[in-house]
Amino acid sequence: MLDALLRYDGLARGWLTTHHTTALDIVMVTLSVAGRGGLLWLVLGAVIALTKRRLAPGVFQLALAIGLASLTVDGVVKPAVARARPFDIAADIRVIDRRPDSGSFPSGHAANAFAGAYVLARLWPAAAVPFWILAIAVAFSRIYVGVHYPLDVIAGALVGLACGVLVVGGSRWTPRQPTRRPTL
Repeated sequence: MLDALLRYDGLARGWLTTHHTTALDIVMVTLSVAGRGGLLWLVLGAVIALTKRRLAPGVFQLALAIGLASLTVDGVVKPAVARARPFDIAADIRVIDRRPDSGSFPSGHAANAFAGAYVLARLWPAAAVPFWILAIAVAFSRIYVGVHYPLDVIAGALVGLACGVLVVGGSRWTPRQPTRRPTL
């Protein structure tokens, strides 16, 4: 079963990395670069903290979730799994971004993106959809630029979600509406 899953993972990666356009190359590399180290999410958090001061305390949770996701992926899972990058397996793979020297599984970009999107969506629910779209785009960019397999990105997204949920817990950064008692 695992062999079949990995074969399909490689086939999906192969299909995705052979369907490129110049315009999309630019967008995907930009997303990939912006997503390094969770920088994109931290910048978004800083902008939110500056423009919506009542949400500023939640930005600390954002930094914690991204830090936990990075530590989990880069310090624990990648060294334990040590999956080779696609370009290390097949020399004909086109890489349109820099070639990382760490393991492939799971994707740190995806982990940071999903941890960031989860915390920011909880912090500012009105902007949740754009945060999730951006997280998906950053994660997908890692497959597109040729440095990850789809399973790497899915696993990274799950790690990021878990880290976001763990850090945020039941926190609520928007004021609750008082409940009205029925009048008799």
